[in-house]
Amino acid sequence: MEYLTARQDRTWLPRVLLGLIVLSLGTLTASAAGLPVYPGAELVESQSGGAVERNQIILSSLKKIRNVLEPDQIISVRGSRSTQTYYVPGVRNVEVVIEHYKDSAAQGYETLFTCQGRTCGSSNYWANTVFKNSILYGPEQFQYYWVGQDNATKHYHLVYLGRRGTQKIYLQHEAIVVENQGVARAINGMQFGSSGIIRLPLSEFEADLDELAVVLLRQLPENSTTRVAIVVHDYQQELETLEQAIDRTSNQAERLKRQLINQGLAGQRLEAYGIGPLSPGGELQYPRVELVLLPR
Repeated sequence: MEYLTARQDRTWLPRVLLGLIVLSLGTLTASAAGLPVYPGAELVESQSGGAVERNQIILSSLKKIRNVLEPDQIISVRGSRSTQTYYVPGVRNVEVVIEHYKDSAAQGYETLFTCQGRTCGSSNYWANTVFKNSILYGPEQFQYYWVGQDNATKHYHLVYLGRRGTQKIYLQHEAIVVENQGVARAINGMQFGSSGIIRLPLSEFEADLDELAVVLLRQLPENSTTRVAIVVHDYQQELETLEQAIDRTSNQAERLKRQLINQGLAGQRLEAYGIGPLSPGGELQYPRVELVLLPR
């Protein structure tokens, strides 16, 4: 029998490199969805990030609103979305899989919303309407949903788990890579603090309304009665009367209020005011927006 040395058999190197590339791609695919995939899960389908567009993210359980089943809190973020669907072989106990994701979510992520079992609402709605993947549909008591934001990148990550009637468990991981990261990081760290005010240039407010809505939803829990005033300030423009400046900024404040409502904030907790140049801000930039916590 003839044995070839490494020098003689030059075909081994391309094969090894190819294997390493395939392994690396598989690792990248698994990690692209944010949280570590449950060990042993098999990739069923994958869709890489497409064009940058508006993506809706549900931050509530499903409720009947005017006799229609739908979530009552949704945010819209602009970014590129990727999706991976997995099958978990040999596991029938959903609690084991859910525990893996709860542990993973506690490391480097901020949980924006999570639900489990019947508290999530209709599994049919989640599978077919939200994730558009019927393979996720199963009895409602065996479902789990998590939404979080990576503390480092500020990208959004979603996980939905469902156990079918056949007791097979399927997972869907989704990642939304948001654009405009510099402004997003700055806004994400904002808090009302002791002053009860968040102050932003109008241009930044409008450019990253998605991220600002997340900040407000996080700081204004559903069971709170706290209200927020949206106050727009701007110089009195040339040939503009004081009354016209107030009307113009009032209209801008109302428009911002409507946009925040569309992002999932409750309208009864928002008030809009425009005061033109009546509150000089010294070195503060004009036009600007102030979010002010109102007394209860």
